[in-house]
Amino acid sequence: MDTKSAGRAMALGVLAGIVGYILWQTQIGFDTKTDDITTILANSASGATAIKIALTLIGVGLVVHAAGLLATKGTVSGSCESLGIFCIIASIAVWVTSIGFGVALIEMGERFVAASAAGDAATAGNIAIAGGFTNAASIGANSLGGLLAGIGWLSLGLAYKDSDVKGAISFLPLGWVAIAAGVILLFSTLILNNFVSVESGSQLGGLAFILITIWAVSRGLKMSQDG
Repeated sequence: MDTKSAGRAMALGVLAGIVGYILWQTQIGFDTKTDDITTILANSASGATAIKIALTLIGVGLVVHAAGLLATKGTVSGSCESLGIFCIIASIAVWVTSIGFGVALIEMGERFVAASAAGDAATAGNIAIAGGFTNAASIGANSLGGLLAGIGWLSLGLAYKDSDVKGAISFLPLGWVAIAAGVILLFSTLILNNFVSVESGSQLGGLAFILITIWAVSRGLKMSQDG
């Protein structure tokens, strides 16, 4: 992949992913607790079409972003860059795989709503239990992805910290932005998720993804211009 194409892939991929995530969150509900499985199932059913579009944007966007990021390998010297890119791509693989849990929750949600409407409490209860296990697996996968991404962006930031590589936003220090994103992801995944709540971890993790988006778009645009 040439430099211009890699830059576009890296920038557009992460933008598609963040748009998909916001769309998914609006359908599930920003205030919905991770253990409120009945609400998650009901909202998954009512917003099925939008959620499927969101999951597609997330999956395709992350893969395209990974392709662009991989093409930047060798931009800076040292093992930190290789470790960072490897961990980030591994985290993307985990997140893309976990999209299947989201699709499963949509199907369960539609059956849950139908059973509840028919007054079949036993079936609705069984579906809710299965949905709880599926949702827990999704949370676990997302936590693993967050941990790998945290290590990856921290490593990539350390690699870029002392380099003169710039982004389209020339005054933005790419190394420190990546380091900040990595530290936030590690803190939210290891500390907040385990000792406070998954919701708190997700909220702080959102800041990291904003920083990652800024980094990827800035670097991607610069690569497109230079290519």
